[in-house]
Order: sequence, then structure tokens, then C-alpha cells
Amino acid sequence: MSRYLEVTDIDYIPAGVKLTEPLIIRASAIIDGKCKREIGVKAYTERIRLTDAQRGHLSYYPVVDVLSAKGRPTQGVLGNFFGSPNFETIDDLSIIDVDKEIGTVWCGHSPFGSAYEELEVSYTSGWDIIPDKVKVACGLLIGQMATNPNSNVKSKKDFDYSIEYFGNNMITPEIADLLSEFELRSFR
Repeated sequence: MSRYLEVTDIDYIPAGVKLTEPLIIRASAIIDGKCKREIGVKAYTERIRLTDAQRGHLSYYPVVDVLSAKGRPTQGVLGNFFGSPNFETIDDLSIIDVDKEIGTVWCGHSPFGSAYEELEVSYTSGWDIIPDKVKVACGLLIGQMATNPNSNVKSKKDFDYSIEYFGNNMITPEIADLLSEFELRSFR
């Protein structure tokens, strides 16, 4: 469970708002939902297809470290006579070059000289120190939740007692702008 602020981080919240653990947890969960990922460092394993130039992209960036990798060559030792080759462990991770800022992967050839068709990469991604933009967004969300205890109410009509729930107003354009660089993007 993510926590992007501590109870002592009063510099990031509006004046007059009491910072509590439940508010921090709710605001952090909203940020995780908006960004479709956790901002802190987390381990991931994913399969990526490689182009003919032996290039592919990891989904989550910035990449902190590549832990392990398996590759499936385009052809086995005897070609594709016995079917497509299976994944084999890549012991020498130096054949994998990762641009850690954007998650681009370049890969060398298999020990038998065949290019890899697909990689299964285990890696860690995220920020060791939570960026200030995320902390400010968390503080703004906490400010909204503290001033409006019914944050999931979309509309309320008092004269006939009808309430419509699940309003989509927690992420303001200001908060969306602060979190835009941390959102998961499937294509770069």
C-alpha cells in the first residue's frame, strides 16, 4: 500500500487541514489509480516482443535494476525443425542494454548466434525518493477530501432527497498536470 506523505509532512497540505493516516492512504490510492502504477520502487516481470533490430520497451520506467532475464531465440540449434524454441535463461545480463529513463531495451544474440524474438524480464522500477510533484498532488487531494467529506457524491438535490454517487471530480486539471509524467503509457 502506497503512502506518499507522512503525518509530519505538513508543508504539502493546505493550511488548517489536519493530516491523518486514512487521508494519506486514500489520496495515495487515488494517485496510484490515476497513474495506473505505484510511484515507489516495485518489482515487475513482463514479456516483451523484440523488433528485428533487437529492440523493445518495458512498460514501467524509470528502470532501477534488471534482476533477471529469459529469452526465446528465433531459431534453436537445429533451426525450427522441432518447433519453436523455449525460453532460456540469459546468464550474462551484459547483452541486455536498458535505457533506464524511458525503459527501452536493446538485446544481443543468443549463445548460438540467433536473434531473440521475445524476452521475459524481471526488473525494478520507480522512484526511490518520492518526487515533490507527487507529494504536492497528494497534499491537494488531502485538502479536497478534508473539506468535502462526501467526496464520492456527484450531485445532491435536497428538495427530493436524491443523491447521485461516484463523481469524477477528485482529479482536478492542476493535479492531473502534476501527475502527468508519472502515468503509465503503453506506447512511447
